[in-house]
Amino acid sequence: MAEESRRLLVITVDRDDDLGQKTGIKGPVVGREENVNAAVKLALADPEDPDANAVFYAVKLYDELVKNGNEEVEVATLTGSPKEGLEADIKVFNQLREVLEKFPAQRCIFVSDGASDAIVTPIISSQLAIISVQRVTVKQSQTVEQSWLILGKYLRLGLTDPRYAKFLLGIPGGFIALSAVLSIFGLAQPYILMLFLGLLLFFWGFRVDIHLSRFFTGFYRISQMPAIGQIRAFAYLSAAASLLVGSYLGVTSAYNTYISLNLTPQQLQDFSVLLATVMKVSGVFISNSIDLIAVSALVVVLSNMIYYYIIRYYGFWRTIHAGVLSIWLWALIKRAGTILQQPQSLTAGDTSTFLFILTAVLGVITLGITFAMTRMLRSIYGKQFKKGVGKRQ
Repeated sequence: MAEESRRLLVITVDRDDDLGQKTGIKGPVVGREENVNAAVKLALADPEDPDANAVFYAVKLYDELVKNGNEEVEVATLTGSPKEGLEADIKVFNQLREVLEKFPAQRCIFVSDGASDAIVTPIISSQLAIISVQRVTVKQSQTVEQSWLILGKYLRLGLTDPRYAKFLLGIPGGFIALSAVLSIFGLAQPYILMLFLGLLLFFWGFRVDIHLSRFFTGFYRISQMPAIGQIRAFAYLSAAASLLVGSYLGVTSAYNTYISLNLTPQQLQDFSVLLATVMKVSGVFISNSIDLIAVSALVVVLSNMIYYYIIRYYGFWRTIHAGVLSIWLWALIKRAGTILQQPQSLTAGDTSTFLFILTAVLGVITLGITFAMTRMLRSIYGKQFKKGVGKRQ
């Protein structure tokens, strides 16, 4: 074990197997001379391939380590598969195991071109410790002429490589052909096709397909939940729908009220008129939306109350407080909405003001009684409930 701990392996990985595809050399390539020959053949086959530079860098690093007195050092190149993905990762893993059988080591230096660090690094670190990652960057000229040459190179790659040509040529070509056919038969107008193309690019750019997939996956997970979990999930969805409808009714009612006032810009410059308008519109919004908003809050509270009671979670007692508080706030805010719609100034003796004060006082009393009763019940039945997060049933 002590001898293995002194051994150091220099590794570079060609995950898409350019080495095998362009030179016929199969991995793993172990040893200095073998790696030099492989890098030379790859550079001759494709001088622009960055994998050749990574292999040369690994050999250079190997020479420096040997020169510094590290005799227990070896260099190896691992290759994957042109299909990449799982097949490439399995080949890299198997080749790494093969190298370690020939040269047992517990440490390595990973030489990378930076393109596949996140994918390959976990595979290597599962077998031996990575003490350093050396990234190879090919220096490029920054002149305008060189930039155009690089752009032309990647454009040719997009036109000739089947992996990129289907996106650069295939999809736009199919859309143009479809547009022409539909236009010939009068089935679609150009602006409709442009709208379709714009929506397609929008969905693609913002990855709407991924979000929709997650949305439907969420519904699938709900269908796989236990019955009590499904009840709670659908209660939250119902509460959200109720909240949206209540908000919509409040906004539309407030807008219609504001339009019916027919206020001129000069009137709105008067602070008293503006304040009275804001109060009236706010009162209309509250009166027309608070019922459904309160329903949504009660649905959430009741679903949690049932859920916590079944799983015997200690938070059940807090849901009782939340339920009473929701009912009290609904009554209090509804009274406030009625008061805000009154055009005249109100006094403490008016009916609306008296009912508002009465609701506030009775709510405080009710909350106090609720807290006292739940405290008493908790002292009796509290041992049946768990204080930690309850296990889902």
